[in-house]
Amino acid sequence: MQYLKNRWELKESEDEYEANVVNIYPEIERQKILGFGGAFTEAAAYMYSLMPAELKEKFMEACFGESGNRYSLGRVHMGSCDFALAPYSESYRPDLSDFNIEQDKKYIIPMIRDALKKAGRKIFLLASPWSPPAFMKDTGELNHAGKLKPEFYGTYAEYFAKFILAYRAEGIEISAVTVQNEARAKQNWESCRWTATEEAVFATNYLRPTLDKNGLQDVKIMIWDHNKERIMNRADESFSVPGAREAIWGMGYHWYSGEHFDNIALFREKYPEKEIIETEFCSESCGNFDDDKRTRYYANEYIRSLRFGSAGLCDWNLLLNPAGGPYHWRQEPGGCSAAFYYDEEKKELIQDGIYGAINTVVSQLDPGDRVVATSAAKQNVPMVAVKKADGTVILFVLNASDEKLPVALRMGKKAGLFFLPPMSVSANTIC
Repeated sequence: MQYLKNRWELKESEDEYEANVVNIYPEIERQKILGFGGAFTEAAAYMYSLMPAELKEKFMEACFGESGNRYSLGRVHMGSCDFALAPYSESYRPDLSDFNIEQDKKYIIPMIRDALKKAGRKIFLLASPWSPPAFMKDTGELNHAGKLKPEFYGTYAEYFAKFILAYRAEGIEISAVTVQNEARAKQNWESCRWTATEEAVFATNYLRPTLDKNGLQDVKIMIWDHNKERIMNRADESFSVPGAREAIWGMGYHWYSGEHFDNIALFREKYPEKEIIETEFCSESCGNFDDDKRTRYYANEYIRSLRFGSAGLCDWNLLLNPAGGPYHWRQEPGGCSAAFYYDEEKKELIQDGIYGAINTVVSQLDPGDRVVATSAAKQNVPMVAVKKADGTVILFVLNASDEKLPVALRMGKKAGLFFLPPMSVSANTIC
């Protein structure tokens, strides 16, 4: 796969192009970009802690530095997740008198601090629970789903507030929370099921008032945090709860059940005042760190998610070991892919092929940039145009074919003919 950053010069032209035309309409603005990033899981933070100082610097520059991806979005888990070193909760008592984030202080918080220092700007941090503490659930365990007992709704809202305040005491601002990671999932690891109505009732009647009471009015609430195929079903049910549209800021989604990009656009159309963000996605580890198929999936996801209305994308683990771990919930090999892996034995930082695809798109963009309208001759070629604050327009294109792709580009009264090589991801700055 080739990764290209081009400058395309258009000229005043009464063009005669009809075939292979791509029109860009910079005056028709779509959503603002919130940012891009990845998850500060305990697995990622633990692997980061093992690296020598020079590799830590290299990794941070690649992800958060000016010469790298310039990430401005991140995700943390409240309590343990599947990519934690062991199961844990932040409290084990019904009165939350033992609440603490000591486990987070070991690895996660130091990694976030280094990221903030390298970024030199705000990182929009999203916090998501994989499971409430076991004592709050009808199953009495973190794993295998179960439900939050109704009598613990108020206590669980306080649990959220305590988590956010504890992070702020460490100098780290949580900007938003989701009610539940993968709200329909029953997993062998930490999980909990919520109906769309239950999510909305909790967010509206318990979580929003509790956050406000604790001076956390600026913390936003998101729902769903699961796959794209049910975005509209869940949104319609959740927002039918009285007060939910005022309490809930937006929706998170994942990619694990198919493309369903139309659902992002439908959500934007029906709920234009709400935000929608891709909060997690990854591929299974295949032992090949330069897999073109996986790279194409990533490029397609970034480009089409933006085109159809997403405000940002947050990759899963920022860093893993070469086996795609560590993770606590199974012994057999076969974890997840990541943009970077650290080989502790060889003291080597390995860059996956997906990094090139991610970098080609996200390194060019900033929070506040605007997706703008386009039309294209070939709907099977993923592309999106983004207008930056200074008016510059960048066209991102994935050519996943084995053939050179002609692009007859038209913007206003200017036009030009360009060609993109086969198997390429490109950022094409229009000038």
